[in-house]
Amino acid sequence: MEKETNVPQNTIVCRECGEIIDIAYGSEGVKVLYGICEGCRASENK
Repeated sequence: MEKETNVPQNTIVCRECGEIIDIAYGSEGVKVLYGICEGCRASENK
């Protein structure tokens, strides 16, 4: 998955739709994390 994202740093982004899910707080450096939002998870289970 190589796609350019234009989101704030230290955020969690849905890998399916690109929606910002949450803010990641930590001291591990600056990064964007990926997960699956509730909407995409619900549509996968149907």
